[in-house]
Amino acid sequence: MQKLDKLTKRRILFLLTAMFFLGVSATDIYIASLPQMVADFHSTPQTVNLTLSSYSIGIAFGVLFTGELSNRFGRRKVLLWGVSCFSAAAGLITFAPTIWGIIILRVIQSFGCAVILIVPRLILKDCMDEREQVHANGVLLMGLIISPAIAPVLGAYIATYLSWHYCFLFSAIAGFILVAITKKILPETNLERISRIPSLQRYLKGYLSLLKNRIFITLTLIYASGVGAYFAFIGISSYLYIGYLHISPIKYSYVFLGLSAAYLTGNQLMQLLNRKKAPLVNIIGIGVYSTASGVVILIITLFFDNLTVIALLATIGVLLMRVANALINPPTQIKIMSHFHTQSAQALGLNMCIGFSVNSLATYMVTMLPTYPLLSFVLTSGIFIGICLAAYKLNHKIIS
Repeated sequence: MQKLDKLTKRRILFLLTAMFFLGVSATDIYIASLPQMVADFHSTPQTVNLTLSSYSIGIAFGVLFTGELSNRFGRRKVLLWGVSCFSAAAGLITFAPTIWGIIILRVIQSFGCAVILIVPRLILKDCMDEREQVHANGVLLMGLIISPAIAPVLGAYIATYLSWHYCFLFSAIAGFILVAITKKILPETNLERISRIPSLQRYLKGYLSLLKNRIFITLTLIYASGVGAYFAFIGISSYLYIGYLHISPIKYSYVFLGLSAAYLTGNQLMQLLNRKKAPLVNIIGIGVYSTASGVVILIITLFFDNLTVIALLATIGVLLMRVANALINPPTQIKIMSHFHTQSAQALGLNMCIGFSVNSLATYMVTMLPTYPLLSFVLTSGIFIGICLAAYKLNHKIIS
């Protein structure tokens, strides 16, 4: 383990948390601008939403190999390249003349985000003991809670008073600042690099064995479909609130403050149940039924014509989904790592890969009926939650 003093560890943790926030915010910051991008590029919601889907699918594949790259070439070097790649792509998006140029650049940006999601956790493992890691990872993951609260509001103001292009410029500048700080304060923490990256055949063999395992498939389906339903909201929400419900971009962005509070509430409930020694499968079950309740409320919105009532019920439904994400995500991934102890890194990587792939699919599927955003959202989220509920009901004894 790399021995560092407390002050250096604190600085590194602050730096890595800022990177986490930056990577997650890359979608949240321009979410309110999707309808305007459709208009600016004379495009369609389906095409513009590929900027979301391509980002998720790029992360899905990037997380499979990022860890091994840092094992071979070092954490510091891979992290610097990753954040630089992320920032350069964001800067180029600012000046991209076509929507397809943005989509390609978003794929490049996503590879940088994959590094940001994986390498900081490995750096913490390199320089901290288990007790320190628990605390540090809790701080690190605050980026996942804070970003959806702050980034959409910040992006809505930037887009309203400047232009959506400046949302990407903001990400680029912030990213390059973090690159400069990283060069100055982050030492190399991987003192035992591998001599060569394992063969692709070895990777594929391990992934294939996981895909044949019913426990892995069940836990991953529950996790991925639950998050996929929420990402359906991410993909359609701006068209629903701004275009259909005629809510201003700034007021729409405030919905994400509530969603962050909902996730934090679910996280606190999960920790309370865990302290009371509730079985993880029961905690997951509460999350599954919570997200199913959210879909039921969304279905009810279809029977109302009043836009205020629709906005209220739709928001309540999504808040329940977000609470459910906090109850489902950590327990499913913990059970995966515990059950597949000797393959924990591969199992978690494949789990995240499938999750981000489903997110990509959800953000694309939800725009299939662009003139009926509410119906499209209800149908898409209903499909994913149906899968989530079926996977749990049919296999909850197996994953106990």
